[in-house]
Amino acid sequence: MIRYLVCWLAIFFIHHLFVALFAGIQGVTAVGLALGLGSDIAWATLFASLFSFLKRLPYLAGRALGGFLLVLLPLFLMVSFGFAKLYQRPFSFSFVRLDTGTIWKENFVSGLYELSWPHVVLLVFTLGLLFLASRLRPVWVSLSNTTRYAMPLVATAAIVVLLTMVHRPAELISNPLHAALQRRGATQAMTDLTVQEGDFIPTLESPEPAPFLPRVRVKRAERRNVILYYLESTPFSAIGKKLQGKEVTPHLNRLSEKSIFFRRHYANFPLSINAFYNSFCSAYALPDGAWISLAMPDFPVPCLSELLGKQGYRSAALHAGYLGYAKQKRFMQKRGFSLLMDAETIKKPPYDQGMGPWGAADERAMIRPLTEFAAKDTANPFLALMFAFAPHHPYDMPDGFPELITAEPGMKRSQVRFFNSLHYADQAFGEILTALEKSGVLKNSILIVFGDHGEAFYEHPGNYNHPFYIYEENIHVPLMIWYEGVEPQKVERVTSHVDILPTVLDLLGYENLSSPLHVGRSMLRGGAQSLAHLQAFWQEDYSGIVDHRMKYIRRDTGSEELFDLSADAAEKNNLMTNQPQLTAVYRALTGKSFAQKKAYYKKHGNYELTRFNPASQDK
Repeated sequence: MIRYLVCWLAIFFIHHLFVALFAGIQGVTAVGLALGLGSDIAWATLFASLFSFLKRLPYLAGRALGGFLLVLLPLFLMVSFGFAKLYQRPFSFSFVRLDTGTIWKENFVSGLYELSWPHVVLLVFTLGLLFLASRLRPVWVSLSNTTRYAMPLVATAAIVVLLTMVHRPAELISNPLHAALQRRGATQAMTDLTVQEGDFIPTLESPEPAPFLPRVRVKRAERRNVILYYLESTPFSAIGKKLQGKEVTPHLNRLSEKSIFFRRHYANFPLSINAFYNSFCSAYALPDGAWISLAMPDFPVPCLSELLGKQGYRSAALHAGYLGYAKQKRFMQKRGFSLLMDAETIKKPPYDQGMGPWGAADERAMIRPLTEFAAKDTANPFLALMFAFAPHHPYDMPDGFPELITAEPGMKRSQVRFFNSLHYADQAFGEILTALEKSGVLKNSILIVFGDHGEAFYEHPGNYNHPFYIYEENIHVPLMIWYEGVEPQKVERVTSHVDILPTVLDLLGYENLSSPLHVGRSMLRGGAQSLAHLQAFWQEDYSGIVDHRMKYIRRDTGSEELFDLSADAAEKNNLMTNQPQLTAVYRALTGKSFAQKKAYYKKHGNYELTRFNPASQDK
């Protein structure tokens, strides 16, 4: 038993060493270090007892269970280390969302792209130590039966106490098993406010003394086709960006110069499924983190395809990825689409190679289905939703497409892949525009191009990918509106995804079709500066507001951040302690908006807020 105890203590020490070397030890406290050491000893004792017990079982049973643990536990430790390295925080099972089960294979293979030599070295070290311990003879200390039986009981009791009674956030130095099993920290209610009957739409007007905004100068575009082009993982900072002397997005750059370019546009929720819902239905996401397509696919908010369908519009949705994600296809089938196609149906030669583990199609595969759909009925206009897939993680692009940039000092491997994939996505977008122009479709269409969300590369600690935070790199995205005859201009007012549906209705002259369930307003309207209401929910819940100058972020634990974006666009200087009165204003607005969203879904959908449970909500 002692050999296994020493072995597991050594394994945990190596794990901590790798985390310190590759993820850092920022935020480690003396108390956290002591708790981590105590937890290491308790778990090592428990595993030593377990492996000793397996030796006493019948040969085949003991070997089978022992072999299973010898594989499972080292793999878990490798994943735990990889998570800490990637996100600069300990792994927790609360991070794993069951609602991503529709794409578990893609997520698994995508995760393999993040593997590197430290993961392999740690795995080999762990397997080697366990194998060595299993082969050594117990020559050190002979334990009495009382001690042998007491040790696992004491270890188990210590683990239970640490997990259930010691309420401290896990640190990078924490035992990986302790961190994985620890419950989420206590959350603080945003507000005890109850809203009045009918007061279900969060406040839009800015409390800042911002100037009155005139209406954006536009000509109406009645009865034109409407094309919504969803750019995948494209932050606002990508527009105009040059790397190694080369434009990353030349086609989007040119479009921004000849369109109405909204430079302060925000994703309300940095997740593709919610970005689609926010923009397509002008409604905020469910405030408890559940996804509408799973939890409430029949929610009665009238979406764009339904509204325009009553005016004779046909509707099509084309996705270079998969509409099966979060049962998005089921949600759309209830919304009057006459054509739904994704990678399962459009991924054909030559558009089927090189798009990576998610099995996505080359974006250019959408050209033929759209032009054929447009040609079937030229007497009536259409609505088309086009969803790009590149540069979604793991940032692939078609076989044979040349790389724009190469690795250089200070640039992570994932960033190189991202910008090359983003450049491909821009080139594919340019080819799609050219094809639509040649076919005559573009001449009679309103084209609205926008990012579904951004993409982060550690601009803030632990902020990698997109769905976990609401910093600018996660939610600030480009939005451009173009149609023949539009007056090019740059608009600096704050807008968000929920404003897209009202804007389409405004451009078409159908403002009267707007529903009381729509929460946005036309981006073309005049009046007071509006607010962008934000939320992100994965392991933690973040809410906030973007105003003309100020931005407020609140975490569900109660921590707050306040930034002046006009002077601190990188969000490095938290003004919360220096501006307590202003912080209180935005805290109240954010709290009230949460209460209003809660009342909105209770009133119109009879929905009680819960943390996501797919078994109860996916009906």
